[in-house]
Amino acid sequence: MRENHLKILQYVTGIGLFFLVGGYHLLLMHLGGGDPKSWSSVAQRAASAGWLTIYILILIFGFYHGLHGVRGLILELSLPNRAVKVLNWSIVLIGLAVFGYAVYIPIQAF
Repeated sequence: MRENHLKILQYVTGIGLFFLVGGYHLLLMHLGGGDPKSWSSVAQRAASAGWLTIYILILIFGFYHGLHGVRGLILELSLPNRAVKVLNWSIVLIGLAVFGYAVYIPIQAF
């Protein structure tokens, strides 16, 4: 039952990434006119709570989607139960550490 919930969450995060990256990020920032790489544009986005929320959601969805996908690929190797537990905890700890660092940067800019 737990694996089914994780798989459904994998699909939900994939759909969320499609709309967040495709809809907000690509359409509004790159196709919305203006220069998204200019310093004034970057500073304006960094000071916006809305963009900060979108960036953090992209990070959350992206990390879960990517790390769960890597976990699924590794689990196809038919590992023993102890190795699966070590893999699960390793992925959680690595994901939290990298997420913490990745989210620290835009929060400091805000």
